[in-house]
Amino acid sequence: MFGFPVQSTTFRLLKQDAKLWPLAETGKDWVKTRNAVDCGSICHSLRPICNAFNWYPGNFTCEYVKTPNVTLQDAPGAMVYVNSSSVCETLPPPMANRTPNFSHGWNGSLPAPLLSEVSYDCPRHSRCPPPLPLKAKCVGFNAWEILNLNVTPPCPGTVPLAQGYRLFLEDGRFYKRYQGPMNRTEASQVCCLDGARLASDTNVTVYSAIRSVAPNTTEAIVQGATDELVEGTWIYEDPSFLQVNNTPITPYIWWGTNSSLPVGQQKAPNGGQNKNCLILLGVYWFDIPCAMRLPFVCQYY
Repeated sequence: MFGFPVQSTTFRLLKQDAKLWPLAETGKDWVKTRNAVDCGSICHSLRPICNAFNWYPGNFTCEYVKTPNVTLQDAPGAMVYVNSSSVCETLPPPMANRTPNFSHGWNGSLPAPLLSEVSYDCPRHSRCPPPLPLKAKCVGFNAWEILNLNVTPPCPGTVPLAQGYRLFLEDGRFYKRYQGPMNRTEASQVCCLDGARLASDTNVTVYSAIRSVAPNTTEAIVQGATDELVEGTWIYEDPSFLQVNNTPITPYIWWGTNSSLPVGQQKAPNGGQNKNCLILLGVYWFDIPCAMRLPFVCQYY
């Protein structure tokens, strides 16, 4: 362990070329010192306000930090020291119906270093977690702080009918229309947080299911497909369906024609790399720019 004894306590090096921020608000959060040992001595005298510090050996500057509510930031040449007792020797608290995800730099072994984080995933949308996942963060000795508790949506329930979904008997799946408007990425996230996926017209049965909740055939519906990675290869959220060179792997194909466009551009798909997303309009498919925001349908599968 990189560290040094300071008045019966030890500070250890947490990370190089980094700093903790914000500072401790001690009234004088930075000083000039001869070395990191002197910096640690002053920090120790300021406890509990200070339990970590940023040391800048290039200009002999020391910044004092109190670890709750701080984040690690890149800072070339700086060194972060923390009190060695600021670890969590206990596991973070369990969360009902959620699975711990140890992919944030800590593998789950104890003791957990200061600022270790674990997220809590919902089983049905681990493939696309929310923008602000529910997390626990070690902020001091055996002190786990729960992050994003009031902004992370709950895990989807096991009864989609309670979320406004309708059962389509022909395929046994549930569907729900959202007014939006949203683009494909935003719509996919909404469906995923329901434990569902963004629906696409992939066969006659699914088309009928979509129309059971979105009967207005003059309304364009965003589909769960894109060819952003390879032009003409349409990847669907439903893995059973795929298009290569704008041709489905099954005989089911419904590319449409827009007669209002110039001759030679009327037959979809016609947008090239400017139109990498897909809509259903009437019974036909059209490629559109992915920034377009429209209504959409989620499929609970």
